[in-house]
Amino acid sequence: MLSRTIGTSESSRTVSALCLGAMNFGTSTPTDTAIAILDRFVEAGGTFIDTSNNYNQWHGHGGDSEELLGRWMQSRGNRDELFIATKCGARTTVPGDPDDAHWEGLGASVVAEAVKGSLSRLGVDQIDLYYAHIDDRTTPLDETVAAFGQLSADGVVDLVGCSNTATWRLDRARQTAAAQGVAQYSVIQQHSSYLWPNPPSLQGVRRHGTPHFQHAGVEHFDYLSEHPDVTLVAYQALLTGSYTRPDRPFSAQRGYAHPTAYVRYEALRQIAHDLGVTPNQVVLAWLLHHNVIPLIGASSLEQLEEALAAVAIQLDANLMDQLDNA
Repeated sequence: MLSRTIGTSESSRTVSALCLGAMNFGTSTPTDTAIAILDRFVEAGGTFIDTSNNYNQWHGHGGDSEELLGRWMQSRGNRDELFIATKCGARTTVPGDPDDAHWEGLGASVVAEAVKGSLSRLGVDQIDLYYAHIDDRTTPLDETVAAFGQLSADGVVDLVGCSNTATWRLDRARQTAAAQGVAQYSVIQQHSSYLWPNPPSLQGVRRHGTPHFQHAGVEHFDYLSEHPDVTLVAYQALLTGSYTRPDRPFSAQRGYAHPTAYVRYEALRQIAHDLGVTPNQVVLAWLLHHNVIPLIGASSLEQLEEALAAVAIQLDANLMDQLDNA
């Protein structure tokens, strides 16, 4: 598998071009299937695996995914070959009730305790990438930035990043970190795909005072083009199957059922047909050509194989122009 470098000039790491999302591992994805997916991903050259301290508290107790990954790494003895990312901030403080009103948030004491739990469940001494999961605007940003910076300075984590965060908040956090002399966020994980959602659909507000699903659109891409030391990891890039499954049409609620989206979708379908590949694979290839790391949430080996094959797809300048300007 292709690889790429992420991080800053002070601290950088080489990771696989695709990131494997493990959110449902240990709960809705059966253990045997999850293990088979992990083994195949590594066999194909994958190293970048993503989880969180609250996965999958909607169906389990939270931390299920980290625990499964920990057991798998121990059984395979492959910890040193992997790049493990996890998160804090959205774990429930009320067992059995994952409602966002009970999320832990990103206060300094919470961050310090949350990372201990993740280290224990994963069975590791250091976390390669630690995310502030959901932007918490009820906690002073300088407090959160300092807490993540301290973890980096102490060697508890290597790289730090954020997820579901507006562009201006990412920039302010990085400026704050620079002023404090601590590690800056060098990775941002956002919902992103080939289709652009209708802007009014992004206005749903969560407890932390920020839209939960922060789609990485034009503004994020523009910011990243000016800051090459920040990497975008795109989750839900395949829109939970809407590109290829008739039973999962584009959702008006999520903002993808609008005229411009359908025009882009037809361009995508035509190019996929001409190349003899699937629309899903073209979406992943398009993201890769924009230096984005797609986070793939495979729940079967077949889905994983489809994603792995996308890495080899070459989109020339003409095809990228057609896709970009549809």
